[in-house]
Amino acid sequence: MSEFKVLFMYPNGKLMNPPAISIGLFTALLQQNGFEVDLFDTTLYAERDKIGSDDAKLENLQVRPFSYTDRGVKLKETSMAKDFASKIEEFRPNLIAVSVLESTYPTAVSLLKVAEGFNIPVIVGGVFATFAPEIILSNKSVNMVCIGEGEETLVEVCRKMAAREDYSGVENLWLKNGSRIIKNKMRGLVDINRQPIPDFSIFEQERFLRPMAGKIYKTVPIETDRGCPFQCTFCNSPSTARLYRENKSTFFRKKKMSRIQVELRHQVKRWDAEYIYFTSDTFLSVNDEEFEKFIEVYSEFKLPFWLQSRAETVTEYRARRLKEIGCHRISIGLEHGNEEFRKRVLRKNFDNQEMIKASNILADAGIPVTVNNIIGFPDETRELIFDTIELNRQLVFDTANAAVFAPFHGTYLHKYCVDKGYISSDYNPGSLNVDVSLNMPQISRDEIKGLRRTFALYARMPKEYWPRIERAEKFDEEGNRIFEELKNIYQKTYFKVDNFSD
Repeated sequence: MSEFKVLFMYPNGKLMNPPAISIGLFTALLQQNGFEVDLFDTTLYAERDKIGSDDAKLENLQVRPFSYTDRGVKLKETSMAKDFASKIEEFRPNLIAVSVLESTYPTAVSLLKVAEGFNIPVIVGGVFATFAPEIILSNKSVNMVCIGEGEETLVEVCRKMAAREDYSGVENLWLKNGSRIIKNKMRGLVDINRQPIPDFSIFEQERFLRPMAGKIYKTVPIETDRGCPFQCTFCNSPSTARLYRENKSTFFRKKKMSRIQVELRHQVKRWDAEYIYFTSDTFLSVNDEEFEKFIEVYSEFKLPFWLQSRAETVTEYRARRLKEIGCHRISIGLEHGNEEFRKRVLRKNFDNQEMIKASNILADAGIPVTVNNIIGFPDETRELIFDTIELNRQLVFDTANAAVFAPFHGTYLHKYCVDKGYISSDYNPGSLNVDVSLNMPQISRDEIKGLRRTFALYARMPKEYWPRIERAEKFDEEGNRIFEELKNIYQKTYFKVDNFSD
């Protein structure tokens, strides 16, 4: 087999997230099979706006203030496009592999234009590729997309390309053949307990540094399960589950605790980790036996960690035990504060009292909470958004996120928005933090933007401030001035002391 090189292109948001587990997995698999890999990662580039970045959350009071300066993280001031071209020229890959979300696809497109002149095959994977393959294949720079899981598909493609064999029949692969698209069948799911430990060695060291509650930690991500058992209409996990169910497979899979222990031991030692970032969508969707085993496994590490879960998975016992072994923060997905709307439109079937109870339990245990909210849902009104604000006011939380709804391909609500005429069928939401996707008659894009930036103010400050907060929704000179004044008060009042120990 001739020497074969794969260049990963990772179009991430600015300073967002620890190293990607998917790229770590692909790196390990390809190197096991004798292939050389390298990475072009956009995370540390300064030239872009705040799309997808913690900067936007910081500006809107959704995270505690932080600074990378003390840890020596510096943004790159060079041209991202020119650097990508230089990377291609220096590494001379045989294949460029790109993993995209809808929110990062515009960045990928801009860089793929750079790659056009090099005549190198491009494969694109990820959630967006799985549910919008035709959109991605319409880009003349892209030769093929991977539908679903990519571990076995990417290795097989590389083997066949390196051996100069026909790869047009590889399962999970869609690829161009002249004016038509070859659509190969789906392959079975991988055993996540038998995959190699992710190898993050092609990431820059600065990529491990992440702000958590205002402090920068060297952070390592750990996958404990894959998929999600719930049916939220704004998420593409139900469609992924349905896609594999049609192929007689169950997408939601849990790793064995013994395997998680092996990964933790390896990654903590390999990267001298200071913090663990569990990537599970619903970490506490485990039975009592699995939970007790996790407590036993993690007790040896004594590192702070973050997880996210749902209100109905929180109990007093679990909160107390998590705190004992180092749980530093938990994110809880509320999404919407109106019970009827949440159950009917979002299919999240817990009651408001369950959310209030969960936040109280975690506060009593000394675990800070981030509440994840979404505004700008289809058919949502200003009054419904204030139902979410009012419920947040009843919760005990450290920070509250307010993302703007994005109609992701592969979700029930994407189809609903197309049918209602709120978006076009090929619309791509460029950013959760910056863009407002829907064009609705009952509430304007500007009003949604204004409520996003003032959400934390409404959710926490005394109501006598509300008239001034409402004025701060406007992005004019006076509105901006009032927002900065209120922002200063908020930070001094609610972020002046960390009431929860590290």
